[in-house]
Amino acid sequence: MNKLRTIFWILLLSISCVSHAQNSISLTNINPIYMDLTPTFHAGLSKKIITDDSQWLNYTTLVHPSEPTISITVEVASGSIPEGLELQIEASSYIGMSKGKPGTPTGKIAVTHMPRVVIDNIGTCYTGSGRNEGHRLTFSFIITDYSKLLSGTTTIYVQYTITQ
Repeated sequence: MNKLRTIFWILLLSISCVSHAQNSISLTNINPIYMDLTPTFHAGLSKKIITDDSQWLNYTTLVHPSEPTISITVEVASGSIPEGLELQIEASSYIGMSKGKPGTPTGKIAVTHMPRVVIDNIGTCYTGSGRNEGHRLTFSFIITDYSKLLSGTTTIYVQYTITQ
């Protein structure tokens, strides 16, 4: 007996940024990211990964030479990641014509309710603004357990914060 289970998820990611004093952070695409998590029905396939790389992270920082470098953290500020899914983010290496010391991406990290460093070792820098300037962000939803997925719509707010 074949059992057909159709699951349709729309995950809405909304972004906010927290900046401090002379330092600022912005994104090129503040629009929500919609991801359709309709599963495939082929036995033995590996975990499905759904990605979106439409956002660019830009920042301006001013760091005195005697102060430590700056980091940018990311966390889920509101909402929860549904059971059976994992949300990851990865920042690309800096692209653009910056003057100064842009930061170094920390690699692919799981986004949770705890702040995690996504870009580290930022000195005084201006990354520019808009697309193709700064760090391209790739969000990945990994389906870790199809049996835990339920149909529905979930809204997750992701927040970036500059920390020193």
